[in-house]
Amino acid sequence: MADEQDEVPPPPPSWPPPEKRLRTAGESNKRVNLNGEATEGPGGVNAASEQAGGEDQVAAALAKIAEHISSAKKFRRASPLLRQLLQDGKVLRRHADLLFQALCAAMREPERAVDSTLTKEFQKLFTAASKCAELFSPRQQAQLDVYGVWGVLRGQLLTDDSFVFNRVLTRLKTSVANLGTADEADEAALAAAKAHLEEARAPAPREAAPAAAAPLAGAGVPADPGGAAAPMPEAEAEADPFNLDAIMEPPALKPAPEPAPAAAPSGGGALRTRESGALKREALLDCLDTARGCYGHAWARTSVDLAIEEVWKARDKFCESQQPHVDVLWRFVQEQRARRRQGPSAREARRDVTSFETARAEWARSAVSARGKGVGAEGDHGHEVWLG
Repeated sequence: MADEQDEVPPPPPSWPPPEKRLRTAGESNKRVNLNGEATEGPGGVNAASEQAGGEDQVAAALAKIAEHISSAKKFRRASPLLRQLLQDGKVLRRHADLLFQALCAAMREPERAVDSTLTKEFQKLFTAASKCAELFSPRQQAQLDVYGVWGVLRGQLLTDDSFVFNRVLTRLKTSVANLGTADEADEAALAAAKAHLEEARAPAPREAAPAAAAPLAGAGVPADPGGAAAPMPEAEAEADPFNLDAIMEPPALKPAPEPAPAAAPSGGGALRTRESGALKREALLDCLDTARGCYGHAWARTSVDLAIEEVWKARDKFCESQQPHVDVLWRFVQEQRARRRQGPSAREARRDVTSFETARAEWARSAVSARGKGVGAEGDHGHEVWLG
């Protein structure tokens, strides 16, 4: 009796873990759950459908970002989302066209790249895009190179670091040296590129609500009184897989048309190579204008003078319509050099004087008695004893 009580009962049978793979013949790629239902494994149909669904979500996210990134108010939120997709490696080669359209929408107004509140984000965005250059076609890469000059180099000129400033000017001079001689074909390409940019800035007309609701009514979907079909929850989740609407700023109560997605020039493609080259000349001149704005810093004057002088010597590399712009920059340098040869005015001479130099000049003019404390004949040379 005692022996029977001392026996240890056997352990209970362990339940199989969820989604355990069956290693039987013919079913090696299947999984089973606790209910005994078989599901597809990593190489099955479900995994392929999930992968396709993930790619569709990335495409939907890029389209949603392209709609919002062209707005100055929403750029600060849309740009980090786009950079996150690039850094996570979720954007593949098949998404290159959608990504390119989003970047074109961000650079719809190049002058925003020098806005003090946006310039850092522009530099981060187009620096991240340059690291994914293998996704784009050669024509798209050439156009993104122009956007990099506007978004990165031009913004880096707005700095108080002389090393960064001179490094950017060196890159600009190298780019000018690599340009070819401009001809009439480049002039026509510049006009076409500017026309494409203006066309991209213009908002596309939206379709009328009744016309959009007509196919839905024919399919048996009821429409609301305003003429638009009521969105289903599944459709909303599919249209916004990354919950971008919750992150973006809510639309204003006043009905206003949203900015249209960036329409890629030439019917959905990038600019031609010659058009991108002509537009790059325009971007380089814009960078020199920004550098001229830093002429008030004494450490920037010589570098700006030399950069503009080299551009003026390569005047024939710019289009005929751009050469007057080069002449204006060169006249500015000549005027500044002539003014420096005449010597600074009294106000300019005092502008760069520090507080210590001002105090030292006052001390040099002050009369101190040699007898001691500066009190005339009443000094007792006590300070000499104190100083030892």
